[in-house]
Amino acid sequence: MLRQSISLVLILSCVLAKRPHILFILMDDQGYGDIGYTYDTNDLHTPLLDKLAAKGLKLNRHYTSWLCTPTRASIMSGRYPIELGIQHDVFESNTEECLNERELLLPEVVRHNGYATHLVGKWHLGYARWSCMPCMRGFDSARVREWGNRMDNP
Repeated sequence: MLRQSISLVLILSCVLAKRPHILFILMDDQGYGDIGYTYDTNDLHTPLLDKLAAKGLKLNRHYTSWLCTPTRASIMSGRYPIELGIQHDVFESNTEECLNERELLLPEVVRHNGYATHLVGKWHLGYARWSCMPCMRGFDSARVREWGNRMDNP
């Protein structure tokens, strides 16, 4: 049985009917061949993801860190983790670490352009202050988990 951990699902729903819907999925601990659409002879069956991939844009040529915080920070900010100074860290809930609050993040940009933004999954970009939390960083709502299956509403 394949263990897949969907750690971040960024769902951006359309506010205006003329705009496309955006569904952004970031998965931890997943190999490239662990999804059905990546190989014709794959024994893994992921029909919903295959359908979404067939109709959407697949980002399959990118750099990612082996740690969750640098990966998320890079995707959310559009900058390399080393530029953010967080290439070696994981921001846990019991620390004072937080992604620089002056960084403009993807959900802030798309919300400014008329989209509703929602986060489901792991955040790991800082819990130190309320201003670090997802709903203060561009998300209209967030259902996040710290570790394991525990879900919290920040």
